Amino acid sequence: MRIPPARTLAAAGTAGVGAAVAAAAFLIVRGLPGVLYAAGIGLAAFVGAVAILAGRTEEAPFGITPSEEASDSATASQPSRWRRKKHVIAELEAELAATAFELEEHRRALANLATQLSREADAAHRNAEQLGQRIQELEAERDGLLELVAAERERFEQTLDQLGGGLGRHGNELAELERELEALIAR
Repeated sequence: MRIPPARTLAAAGTAGVGAAVAAAAFLIVRGLPGVLYAAGIGLAAFVGAVAILAGRTEEAPFGITPSEEASDSATASQPSRWRRKKHVIAELEAELAATAFELEEHRRALANLATQLSREADAAHRNAEQLGQRIQELEAERDGLLELVAAERERFEQTLDQLGGGLGRHGNELAELERELEALIAR
């Protein structure tokens, strides 16, 4: 007679305990909620039993215990693991060095840009001051020209008034001379 393996017994035990708990839940709760509780517990027990049955262990070769097999595979794969790790570490160190170099280049570029920005800001400030002074000079010149135009206009108006008054007076004198001339001719 063959003895069933431990996994089969564990799966059967899980299914049996699940069925018993599902029945107890139905008897305690009763009605539709009891049926739903029992179905959920039964489903969980079934999934657990299937999971226990599905899990398998590989059988070790004759005469080698699982602990010996683990230690043999660890020592055999250790050099290859170390080689892989060394390559990965070397690659990571190379990437780190490249990244550090790039960061240093970016830092230098940022320092250069900051210096250039500072120079350009100073130049812009000086240009703004020069433009402000030039604007003040031009405004003063404009004010002076406006005063000069106003003075010239006033002088021109005075000259026109004098000429207008002089022409009127000369016109009267000419009219008087014409009358005198006509009087002389008429005599």
